[in-house]
Amino acid sequence: MNFGFWNFYPAFNKNRMFTQSVQTQGHDYGALSRLLGQTLQSLGHQVATLDMRPLESFDKVFFSDYPTRFNPYFRALLRAGHPDINLIICEPFTVRADGYNPKVHTLFRRVMTYKKDLCATDPSRYVHYQVPCMPAPKSQPLPFDRRKLCCMIQAYMVLDKPAALYAERARAVRWFEANAPQDFDLMGLEWDRILLPGPLSSLNFALRAAYRRIGLLNKLRFRRFPSYIGPNPKGMHGTLLDYRFCLQYECAMEKDFITDKLMDCFQAGCVPIYLGAPNVTDSIPAGAFIDKRNFSYDDLYRYISRMSGREYNGYLEAAAAFLRGPASRPFTCEGYVETFIKNFV
Repeated sequence: MNFGFWNFYPAFNKNRMFTQSVQTQGHDYGALSRLLGQTLQSLGHQVATLDMRPLESFDKVFFSDYPTRFNPYFRALLRAGHPDINLIICEPFTVRADGYNPKVHTLFRRVMTYKKDLCATDPSRYVHYQVPCMPAPKSQPLPFDRRKLCCMIQAYMVLDKPAALYAERARAVRWFEANAPQDFDLMGLEWDRILLPGPLSSLNFALRAAYRRIGLLNKLRFRRFPSYIGPNPKGMHGTLLDYRFCLQYECAMEKDFITDKLMDCFQAGCVPIYLGAPNVTDSIPAGAFIDKRNFSYDDLYRYISRMSGREYNGYLEAAAAFLRGPASRPFTCEGYVETFIKNFV
């Protein structure tokens, strides 16, 4: 069969998702699609993005996040009555609400989603998957007493929606800057940008893209967060090896939305301070991370700054046991590919 793919984010198209590294903050987000492509090809199938071959040549088509009716490939496939168009929901409702409209789902043969409740409504249409963590090299973290206390490695964003956690990221940074600047480092993208507040905040996705792509705008930098030291210089994994704790906040507090943030820390032997999916312990053992919901920032700082090496190692041992066990398999690229092959090949 001939499998066709299209990603809402252009960096993955023109077959780059199968041939190139797609780097963001030290993560190779192309690793998953390359593995999927290699696996399909090993089974005798062909893979390509929709801009590389005639649409009529594809037996199965997959859109990563809802392409909208403005997408020319989607429109053409619908007009032609293609029998096997599928949707893979990646972004949470807070970021891409249009992808969760039930009327939209009727346009697709099947829908892959991390939403367990949605899958339960119609198992014949919905396929559950877990957002996978990108692979990391095997590395030895610094000893406990040589590691810096805490960091955050996330992108700056302003979005005025109830479940969004972008504002909470900024509140955490401001607390540490005001109360424990010597024990905190901020890294990631665009913390030196100005973004739109309030009702205009939905335009910030486009504004961030403009900052990156337009030469004059790309030169604009603002020193708004004193703890900001720039994009993480060693990549996500290499940076986490140097810290005891990392504030890991999802972009939204939504049930089942557990991304690679916990796994990043587990792989690097760093204890995550997590805020995100309210049912996170359905999938991740509570002893492997610090649940931010249980602490004010004052209490959190007292807890982590006074933690003994023995207690700290207890978190690391729980995380290592989880990574060794079968429950971690869905969080890997291999687990994702197995789910895809089982349901679509």
